[in-house]
Amino acid sequence: MDKKGNLTNINLKFGLLIFYVLVLIISCLKPVYPQQMLLQHSATLIAGVFLLYDAKADKLSIVAFFCIFLFMIFHIIGARWIYSYVPYDLWFQKLSGFGFNDYFGFQRNHFDRFVHFMYGFLMMIPFAEFYKKCLKVDREIALHMAFMFVLASSMIYELFEWSLTILLTNEQANNYNGQQGDFWDAQKDMALASIGGILMFFILKIKSRIKANDY
Repeated sequence: MDKKGNLTNINLKFGLLIFYVLVLIISCLKPVYPQQMLLQHSATLIAGVFLLYDAKADKLSIVAFFCIFLFMIFHIIGARWIYSYVPYDLWFQKLSGFGFNDYFGFQRNHFDRFVHFMYGFLMMIPFAEFYKKCLKVDREIALHMAFMFVLASSMIYELFEWSLTILLTNEQANNYNGQQGDFWDAQKDMALASIGGILMFFILKIKSRIKANDY
């Protein structure tokens, strides 16, 4: 990429980073669940530092950067209401008159499930790009490695949530983990991340084949 293109990418990244900080600040105003929200935002701050580093170093493509940014915006929204209480159903009812919970008969808040799915779907791109650039592997191997990392990191995160049940009180752990009484919550979360990763895997494979056939 030429110097002008690099400068455009950096400007776009800093623009997204400013928006990221603004959303974070707004989400922290008059917090509904202040103690639990602070724990949730530990990941937000770590991701923010990484995005700031990449905005300066410009290592990631703008697409990979945007995928991380978008996933973390979903996380910030979830952290505001500690996931279990995100009023997405109320938002959709006000905008369209359509309610997910009534239509599908949902008995729990599914925003956490949505974010686990988006983790697998969105993070495939930056993970694959990292493996391709840093380990110098070809695109095919990078995609497989990215998918395996989605599976492994999802499992590690669920183990982290399990460890909180030992370190925190039952109420604090339940508020953070957001199981909402579902015994199979961890397995379902990992499954949704896997489905998101598989979907993006095939999208990228199809895109690669179409691009190859254009030449």
